Order: sequence, then structure tokens, then C-alpha cells
Amino acid sequence: MTDTVLDVRHLQVEFQTEEKPVIAVNGTNFTLKKGEKLGIVGESGSGKSVTSLAIMGLIPTPGKISAGEVWFRPRDKEQPVNLLQISEEQRRNYRGGEIAMIFQEPMSAFNPVYDIGFQLTEAILLHQKVTPAEARRKAISLLQEVQLLPRDEELRQNAIAELSGSTKNNSLFSDKEIDRYVNRQKKAILQRYPHELSGGQLQRVMIAMAISCNPAVLIADEPTTALDVTVQATILDLLRDLCRERDMALIFITHDLGVIAELVDRVTVMYQGKVVETGNTQEVFYRPQHPYTKGLLACRPRLDRRLQTLPTVKDFMEEITGADGEIIIKEKELDSDRLNPEIVTLEEQKARLSRLTVNEPLISIDRLSVGFPLKGMFGGTKRYFMAVNNVSFDVYPEETLGLVGESGCGKSTLARTILRLIPAMQGKIRFKGNNIVDLPFGSRQLRSLRREMHIVFQNPFNSLNPRISLGKAIAEPLKIHKTGGNKRHRRERVAYLLERVGLNPDWMNRYPHEFSGGQRHRVCIARALALQPQFIICDESVSALDVSVQAQVLNLLKELQAEFKLTYIFISHDLSVVKFMSDRIVVMNKGKIEEIATSDAIYRNPQTEYTRKLIASIPTGGLD
Repeated sequence: MTDTVLDVRHLQVEFQTEEKPVIAVNGTNFTLKKGEKLGIVGESGSGKSVTSLAIMGLIPTPGKISAGEVWFRPRDKEQPVNLLQISEEQRRNYRGGEIAMIFQEPMSAFNPVYDIGFQLTEAILLHQKVTPAEARRKAISLLQEVQLLPRDEELRQNAIAELSGSTKNNSLFSDKEIDRYVNRQKKAILQRYPHELSGGQLQRVMIAMAISCNPAVLIADEPTTALDVTVQATILDLLRDLCRERDMALIFITHDLGVIAELVDRVTVMYQGKVVETGNTQEVFYRPQHPYTKGLLACRPRLDRRLQTLPTVKDFMEEITGADGEIIIKEKELDSDRLNPEIVTLEEQKARLSRLTVNEPLISIDRLSVGFPLKGMFGGTKRYFMAVNNVSFDVYPEETLGLVGESGCGKSTLARTILRLIPAMQGKIRFKGNNIVDLPFGSRQLRSLRREMHIVFQNPFNSLNPRISLGKAIAEPLKIHKTGGNKRHRRERVAYLLERVGLNPDWMNRYPHEFSGGQRHRVCIARALALQPQFIICDESVSALDVSVQAQVLNLLKELQAEFKLTYIFISHDLSVVKFMSDRIVVMNKGKIEEIATSDAIYRNPQTEYTRKLIASIPTGGLD
């Protein structure tokens, strides 16, 4: 059909290993029409990103496209072109110009030694016949279009307001002075480096670069995975508006069906390199046919009710190896647990909280403040940026206290201060009734305290030394604190912990790169449990995981809490995840506490505008 801009037929991509070829994409078919938004959904390893890289001609070595066709219809040609049959030089003319891509991790996609202005204008100069000055003007216009830089009129209003505040002279400012201010602001944004921008801002620059040549097809590979829900909502709105205004087709790749529902027209579900289901968004969400799709839809925590445990994909299907070695997916029979999952009632939540709060608090935070010095005009450091500002709350034994807010609100700084990894400016931190704020770094008392307080960091790969096996990494706290007995006893402890978090004890001699993200998270949890602590902070510990793996990790944390009587502070920007895990929730904004209440009260009756904005930004998976 003439309105079809992309037609992928029987695409197969394989990667050569020492043992045998691994087929990452196996016979994938789909079409994309002009102006259409297609969602490709699946877990890590399903072949989503490899499919997009194959379309772009960016499959890394030792991978290769072993079969299939990718037909693309350029805007200036009537006949489609098979992108797999043209030379690399010809393909380069289409890549970036006609087909653009937003990569998953913007910080890795940008060169850290060049400012964003250079990298943005480079893409424009490569594909368009314009001068460097025209490229810079276009770059500024694009940054305004993606709402990273205010429009000219708003910049002029800001200029008048700032100039008025910096002088007592009330006379009107000349247009020349205002234009000079506006041009300085435009130049300043182009001169910023990637590390000076937040994740959401970098994602906007990536979108600006992708749309700089007005492509016919835009591929967005997990563009919102690690972003706050509020930033995620603005990025989704931006992509929706760009597609409508530019009549641009979109391929949106994600593992989160909740995000997909709010953006795309059609959905393709991939599992282990194959398309297992495709259809319009309404059909896939309300009448899913494949057990894998049903599992993905059920995995995400819901805001309208709280389950005792989250369903996982394995609850809906099982894999059977056929006589020819082919894996066959078989749907499990419906049982009572799946038909009627155990719901935690409001009465049960209140009874548990009443039982917990009878005890003395395990952690008590009293008017805690943490500030970072800012350089003044002449290099002085008299001003401070208050990352945590006069915060007070209690955490009771065996309670899970949720901590939510956007990036930069002070969640992680607060967590690290509680663990004495960052010094406090003022306030008290009482652990078991003892104020630990004034304990000297390196002291015996603080060292002893480390045995009872641990943290599971957001990025498990960065938390584990790539040169140390899993067994040694888990045993390291035992060795440092001179506990756990001899080498054999420590090895037995490591084996027990691996087994308890759902990993094979025989894997203790393997290294971090040999495991998936979800498995590495389990290793980090096992390491945190090594010294049998009472208190663990989970800092964004599931934010970048697939929804099914996330469900497994959340269920595991709950099981471990019940078994070892653990107390958690659970940090996340996703209120749906925090609501599932927490007894009470603390909402933070700009270093201060907005409100504290039970998880159900926060959702049903938020007291502040900020909390209401957080809740409204959460992808619900609805099609309204």
C-alpha cells in the first residue's frame, strides 16, 4: 500500500558464539504506515532492540542479518527500497535523515567531551545543505520544539524580569539589551555538556537530534525507562505531539505495557526473538490471546488494589522443548490463585501498621538537613544547596517505609545520610535510640553499626566488582567484619544466601557479566543479607528492570522481610511500586517532606498538589 512507509519481512538476526549461532530475531514481520504509532513490547532479550538496530543497519559484530527484507519508502520516491540490499554508503543517506532513532541510554549515546550544540549541529550539517550558522539556528529551534529551551517570547519576558530586578532604574530597556540577553541564554544551552543535563533533559536533546532532519520514521528504544513518572509523562506527550505535527511514523520500544497503552495505535509483542502477538492496542489489552501477553499485563503493580504477591509471567505459561529442540510455549491452566489473587484489605493494612507502631522506632530522623556548598561570585562557599531540609520521620521494626519523589528531590541523599555515607549539617539520626550523627568516620562504633544497616543500590552492575566472582562478592562483608567463621563456613553461608534469593549455589564462581540484570539484583540482595542486618535501604533497586523481573524481585523482598524480620526504606519514583511494597509513604519534593501517610491514603486522598501530580503521571495501562 502507498501509505506503508516500512515493511519488515521474515527478519532474522543471529550472533555467532564459540558454541553455536544464537538467533536473536527469528522471522519477525510487521508493517508501519505513515503517521502510525507502533509499540513493540517484550522483556530484555526478546529481540526488540536488535530489530530496531537491524532496521538502522547498526547490528554490532559478531552479529549479522542472516535473512529477511526491510522495505522503506522514502518521501521523495514512489518505489520502496530494500535497506538490506543497498551499500553502507547508500544506507547512511537514509540513517538519521529518513529513519532516526532515540537510544535507550542518552548519557551513553552522547560524546562526553563535546557540548550538545556541537553534537546537535553535526547531525544537521551531515544531512542538510546549510551553513554552520543556519545549523545553530535550527538547533536552537529544535531545542525549543522539544521544550528544553523557552520560546523567544518567553525568553524576552524573562530578560525584562531579570534586568528589572538587577537595576533600580525603571526606564524601559532597549531591544538591543533584551536581544543580547536572549542570545546569551540560547548560546548557554548549546554550550552545556551532557553531564550538566538531567536524564530527562538529555532525552529531549536526543529527540531534537532525531527529528532534526524531519524523518519519516522515528524509532524510540526504551526512551523513558529510567525517568521519573512526571518526566516520562512529558516525554510521551512530546512524542505524541511531534508525530501529529510532523505526520511522522513512530516505533516505540518498551517492556512496559502501561506506557504503551497511552501512546500507540498498534502493539507487537515479542518473546525470545519471535512475534507472539500483534493487533490494535484495544484488542491486545482487553482480549490478549498469548499467555506471555497475559503475564506482562498482570505483572505491573496496580494502584486500585493491593495484592499479597504479584503475578509473574511464569504463572501464565511454561516452556516445553520439542523433539526437534524447538521451544514450545504452553499456557498453564487457570487456577484459583490466578483467578482470585489474594488482596490485602484496608483492615489488614491498618491492623499490621497498628501492630508495628506499638514498638519503639528502629530509626528516628529528627530535623535532619544536608547541604552542599555552592561557589559564590568570587569563589566563596557561603551559600549551600539544601538537598535535605529539616526532615523528620520514624521507621518502626519490620516496617517498609516508602520514599517517593522526582529525581533531585533528596531521596538518595537522605538514604546515604542515614547510613552515614554523607555527613549531616544538622539534626539527629537515632538508630535503636542512639544518635549516630556524631560518630566519627572510621570509628569502631560506626564500623559495628555497618553490620546492621545495608543498602541495595540502583545499578547492580556498578555495585559489583567485575573482577570478583559472586561468591567472593557476597562473602566480602563477612571477611571485612571478621565474622561467619572459617572459609568453609563462609562458603556455606554464601551458598545458603544464593539459594534463598533464587539462584543456583553452583554459580558462586561465576562473574557479574555472566548474569542478567534481574539476577545481579538478586546477588546484591544476597550480599546485603550476608551480615544479617536489621535495616536495609532499597534505592531505586527495581526501576530499570523488566516488569516481570521486577515482580519477582518485589515478591522476593517481601518474602525475605517476613523470614528475617527486616525493616526497609524503599526508594522509588514509581508510586505504584512503592504502594505495593510499603506500609507508609513519605513524599519528598525539593529536599522537604510534602506528606506522610499510609500507602492507601496517599493514593486515595493526596493532600498536596505535588502528590496529585505524581499520581496523575503514573501510566495506568488504561486506554482512555
